[in-house]
Amino acid sequence: MSEEAPAPPAWPAWVEEWVLPYLHNRALWPVWFAILGHVVVVLAGLMLLGWRGTTDGWVLTAVLLAASAALTVQEVRVSGRLGGVALSLGLLWLTSVGLAVLAEQTGIL
Repeated sequence: MSEEAPAPPAWPAWVEEWVLPYLHNRALWPVWFAILGHVVVVLAGLMLLGWRGTTDGWVLTAVLLAASAALTVQEVRVSGRLGGVALSLGLLWLTSVGLAVLAEQTGIL
C-alpha cells in the first residue's frame, strides 16, 4: 500500500507567469513599480468612492483586500515566509490609503 504524498503547495499558474518574473528579474522591477503605481491610483479611487458614500467602492475594496490576504497566505504556504509578493501588496495598500487620504484632504481626485 503505497500512498502518494500530497503535492507541496504551489503558486497558481497566473502568478507564476505574470507576477513572479517581475519580482525575480531585477531588470523588470521598473515595470513592476509602474504597474503597482497604476493599481495604487485605482485602489485610491475605490476607497474614495466608499468614503463618499458609495457601497460599491467598499465592496470592491473589500474583495481586493481579501484577494491580497489570500495571496499573502499562499506565499507563506509556498515559501514558508513572507517575501516579494507580500511586500508588494503591503506597499500597494499603504500607498493607496495614503493617496486616498491625500486626495480627500486636497480634493485632487
